[in-house]
Amino acid sequence: MTRATAFALGSVTKAFTATLIAHLVSVGELDLDDPVGEYLAEFEGAAERAISSITLRNLLSHTAGLVADHELDDVDEASLARYSASVAATDPLHEPGSCFSYSNSGYNILGRIIETVTDLKWQAALEELLLRPLGIEPLFPGRPGSAARALAACHVVRPGQRTARPVGLFLPPSWAPASGLAASAEDLIAFARLHLGTHPGSDALLGAAQRAEMSARVPAADAFGMADGWGSGLALYASAEGDWLGHDGTVDGGTAHLRFHPRSGTAVALTTNSTTGTLLWAAVVDLLREDGLPVGDYRPQVPDPAVAVADPGQLVGTYRNGDTHFAVRRQDDGQGLRLSDGTGLVAELTLRRHLIFTARRLDADEASYTGRFVTDPATGQATLLQLGGRSARRVAAA
Repeated sequence: MTRATAFALGSVTKAFTATLIAHLVSVGELDLDDPVGEYLAEFEGAAERAISSITLRNLLSHTAGLVADHELDDVDEASLARYSASVAATDPLHEPGSCFSYSNSGYNILGRIIETVTDLKWQAALEELLLRPLGIEPLFPGRPGSAARALAACHVVRPGQRTARPVGLFLPPSWAPASGLAASAEDLIAFARLHLGTHPGSDALLGAAQRAEMSARVPAADAFGMADGWGSGLALYASAEGDWLGHDGTVDGGTAHLRFHPRSGTAVALTTNSTTGTLLWAAVVDLLREDGLPVGDYRPQVPDPAVAVADPGQLVGTYRNGDTHFAVRRQDDGQGLRLSDGTGLVAELTLRRHLIFTARRLDADEASYTGRFVTDPATGQATLLQLGGRSARRVAAA
């Protein structure tokens, strides 16, 4: 491990893709309020469908209503054109621009838009137009010819254990614009300086107008479970000194975290190669706050545990968001609830007032997630499960 070692950034990659979109806006190649069909033939000819009204701004702020994690049958397929065509054939979860639902799929579509206007592959466009000017040596995990830097191996730590088990990094090539970049903490600081306007290339790469656009809250982007709000490409974390901006990312066995504060010009970055990285990040934030640096971080006000739920059966069932299925079942004692998603995630749910819950993973040592059930006022039955910013619709009772 050296200062040059790169760590898989996971979803922090989205902040780079969004910034490249903003750069293309600044040079007149794109307009955030244009419908996606203006740039992608895959989205044309669907005037009768809500998906035809999705704009670039909707994609950037996760308000497009696209499914969260669309996958192709061939996980090795690298064509973003084929990926976009497949997504264009899906139905949105909600009316575009009406509410927030985190979507990897939407950012992969943005990557395809970058390809169409630059006539470059997403990786080449990112390298040429953003990474190299920032002094960042590119590393795209799993991509041939990107071995100029070492990639940190990822690890899983089981709850209650003090041993780390190496784990492979699974990144479908068609998901590259959403999660396919690796970098160091120092690289993330260089990226933050671009957004703070203190990097020598800031004005040429990302003007003040585009920086303000990316950091302005999108009214419909209620990012419950992830952040205090969302702009056109960046998460917002509230503090008494004004919003911090940034993004978090997780992969199988690693995490990345970035925060920067435009008012003070401060930036903080952490990259890790273990599932325990989320716990380390929380500890780092707490220590910095104790030392007088109030780093913005999402710490939702979680109500006390509910004394009892009148009928947990109103919550159990299968919840779906595209290819993602969450199963909520009673635990063996018949009292508590357990959540799984078929990929290995198994979590114990602690229900709280207002049907907010915390989910503690049983298969890996990570910080707890916060989510909530949304019920139909007329029936009291759960209709949505919101977890990690994703909304999944209940499709079957257990």
